[in-house]
Amino acid sequence: MAQLKHLKLVHTSDVHLGDQAGHPASARAFESIMEEVPGLEANALLMVGDVFDNARVADDLLEFFVEQVRRLEVPVVVLPGNHDLLDENSVYHRGPFRRKPSNLHVIGQTGGEAISFPDLTLELWGRAMPAHTPDFRPLLGMPNKTHGRWLVALAHGHFHLEGDVDLRSSPIFPEEVASATCDYLALGHWDRHLDVSQGRVKAAYSGAPLGPVGNRTDVGVTLVELHPDQGVNFQRIPLASLSAGG
Repeated sequence: MAQLKHLKLVHTSDVHLGDQAGHPASARAFESIMEEVPGLEANALLMVGDVFDNARVADDLLEFFVEQVRRLEVPVVVLPGNHDLLDENSVYHRGPFRRKPSNLHVIGQTGGEAISFPDLTLELWGRAMPAHTPDFRPLLGMPNKTHGRWLVALAHGHFHLEGDVDLRSSPIFPEEVASATCDYLALGHWDRHLDVSQGRVKAAYSGAPLGPVGNRTDVGVTLVELHPDQGVNFQRIPLASLSAGG
């Protein structure tokens, strides 16, 4: 059985490509991430939902995304979120994604899909979102860990904080996180970076690349380290500076 490898993962979400109103600098922020991934010595890039702002974005924007991914030599794994749902109108069914590079992996099963990278001793799992409703449970069906592999889960939804009363769409409850089988839970849906670890399970929202809308000018990502001896650690790190109108 292979020994667990020391890995670095770049975790981001909520890029909202195509949104010129709320995220006008999203394309440049995305480019900045792609430029910096090699220098971070990352083994993979995780994009946890809302890569695109809506299903009406033009094909040239999809081509832009695919070509940026093609520049990287490491796997890029995308989980569809509530703005880029995996429904019949999904951007992920369109031409540019039928011609995607071999390093681009889109989680395409709404009941859950595992993607294995044996050379990295890594398995990634997530549920593509078909509809953003309270009935969709992002963590439902997470598999057990495979011996000798890291298990990282991707989930796009609302973590229920203490004091939350209403049941939100795509809910994620603290007890679900605490009982999860994964080593790290990569979350998307919130613009801000937040540690929501529960018990032994490390879990975090990466936050949007530019943070809460209008609040930042520096691109940031969450850098996750999976270490066989030291365990799992993560931190949000700034990348290249970017003006709000860039």
